[in-house]
Amino acid sequence: MKDAGFDAVEGHGAHGYLISQFLSPLDSMRTDEYGGSVEKRARFVCEVLAAIRKTVGSDYPILLRISGSDFMPGGITIEDSVHQSPLFVEAGADALHISASQQASIHWQYPSYLFPKGPLVHLVRAVKEVVKVPVIVVGKLGDPYLAEQVLKEKSADFIALARPLMADPQWPNKVMEGRIADINHCINCLNCFNFMPHLGYVLKWGVPYTVNPAKLRERNFTARAVYSSKRVMVVGGGLAGMEAARVLSLRGHEVDLYEQSSLLGGQWHIACLQPQKKVDYLPLLDKMIRDLKKSGARIYFNTEVMPELVKKVNPDAVVVATGAQPITPKIRGGDGKNVVQAIDVVLGKVDVPDRIVVAGGRYLGMKIADELAIQGKEVYLVTRSLLGRDMERNIFLALRDRLIEKGVSIFQNSPLVEVRDDGVYIAFNGDLVFLGADMVILAAGMKSRNRLFDAIKGSVSEVYNIGDSVMPRDAMAAIREGAEIGRLI
Repeated sequence: MKDAGFDAVEGHGAHGYLISQFLSPLDSMRTDEYGGSVEKRARFVCEVLAAIRKTVGSDYPILLRISGSDFMPGGITIEDSVHQSPLFVEAGADALHISASQQASIHWQYPSYLFPKGPLVHLVRAVKEVVKVPVIVVGKLGDPYLAEQVLKEKSADFIALARPLMADPQWPNKVMEGRIADINHCINCLNCFNFMPHLGYVLKWGVPYTVNPAKLRERNFTARAVYSSKRVMVVGGGLAGMEAARVLSLRGHEVDLYEQSSLLGGQWHIACLQPQKKVDYLPLLDKMIRDLKKSGARIYFNTEVMPELVKKVNPDAVVVATGAQPITPKIRGGDGKNVVQAIDVVLGKVDVPDRIVVAGGRYLGMKIADELAIQGKEVYLVTRSLLGRDMERNIFLALRDRLIEKGVSIFQNSPLVEVRDDGVYIAFNGDLVFLGADMVILAAGMKSRNRLFDAIKGSVSEVYNIGDSVMPRDAMAAIREGAEIGRLI
């Protein structure tokens, strides 16, 4: 690496890989000179550092990345890292880069919206107190004010950013120029991890990044001005509709966006009301609304678009982004007064009693169960399939652990059979099992609202269907399709 022109080399001693396994008492069962005591467990990495130093010479920077804590019972603790860090420096490390986790606690390596900002700062601060070389901190530090505060408080010497730079490669320049409001912030949804193994997806779409649909295809993703302006009607003010309207307007089209409610954001607005999502998710909504208004698109609220309105406006093109609505499973008793939709709970439309059954084992079901358990409710979480199916693994692990810690009773592969006034029957291991509860909260998924598209697709020369009204998915798909349609028309 030195011969290739790199300015420094970083040894990876974190996250449950080989070096980390020597350091961890959970992984290493050795009783020879490489295991047992804290000092002996550090010997392997010290010898690696010494060998690198001998090879690259005294004036070439060597960094070492370690897990300050495994956040696993019996694993590496911050006390271990504080004890070992001076040994690493003595062996040749010019700087220490402090991360966290091993493979079984990997959600600490990639902290999602479920984590507070800067969750690893305390680890770095502890290491910095015992070494004289620079220390580097990582993990949800995309907020420039927090990053600056960490440096001013001397908790760390350097800030490491990864996902924030994928969200906005101009992050450093915008911070330097004081354009903080213009930063396209990472929302820590971890969608970028969902598709990484699928090379075909990455080659076609680029790295799947929710807030930056241009990632890895920037050259072909410019919003070129149109030669001939069209009047475009965008129906739906969710993420897909807003992004389409913004891009179309910037390119020179005459754009009217119609929203059935009094608020922009659609399902994303609802997501922003959930306490642990609000901090990370709301900035995206605020920025998209600001950018939409600056684009010049006209916005009409409280307007339900029917075929008659489309005929009256007579646009050159219509973009349908009417979103999705919750599914109500067809089960006995499913229409009872004690059955509510999870979205209505988020919106504060219902008073939630103390004993709850949440039906649905993916993002919304797990998150609702978690939030109600925080409030001290007695919660059963039932799902007809595997818990967390199709979820991003890091978020699943974090939510799963939270549910276990709070004592939520989880029944997977257990379909809801019947709802009664005092509880529910589920099919558990082939038997009917009764769970006593005062309310059933449905988080059984969404279905598309596409009636408008079906009604007008033969009467307007250009009609496009995007976002959840095609198929319920996530914010990444909505923004990407809005951006693409905005560049196509």
